Amino acid sequence: MDIVLYGALGPEGQERRLAYVLLKQALVDVYGLAELPAVARCPGGKPWFPQYPQIHFNLSHTAGAAVCALHDQAVGVDVERLRPPPVHLARGMAAEPFFREWTAREAAVKRRGGSALALRGPFPPEPLCRPVENFLPGCVVAVCPSEPAPIRAVRLELGGGGTEG
Repeated sequence: MDIVLYGALGPEGQERRLAYVLLKQALVDVYGLAELPAVARCPGGKPWFPQYPQIHFNLSHTAGAAVCALHDQAVGVDVERLRPPPVHLARGMAAEPFFREWTAREAAVKRRGGSALALRGPFPPEPLCRPVENFLPGCVVAVCPSEPAPIRAVRLELGGGGTEG
């Protein structure tokens, strides 16, 4: 199965709601589920569907943008708006290289169900984590699957249809 990645730009302050709108739309499109199933959380905070444990998903949002990844195996996703990186974390890196590395690391931690505290410690890059190029303007997006799989990216336009890439 392809990893299905939905993303959209939206109004600031509505990103969390937007992430769930993307999840609901992805579930309709991929699995034909008309209603959002009940969501539970693993001990590390990773969300899952107790009623549909075979459906793995992950959500992320940043200022004015949100993404949702679906797969039949554990998957992590992260999105960050391009901006000046935090000086204490960037170690002199420019914004785009820093956020490429950061989103890949965060997606890997989220795939495993870990907490954001794990991002502080060093760990080697995960070979399966990869950026999704030119998906959301002004943002860096990374997906980290459990196994190699193609990514089918769908960008939704609020108030309209989506565009696949």
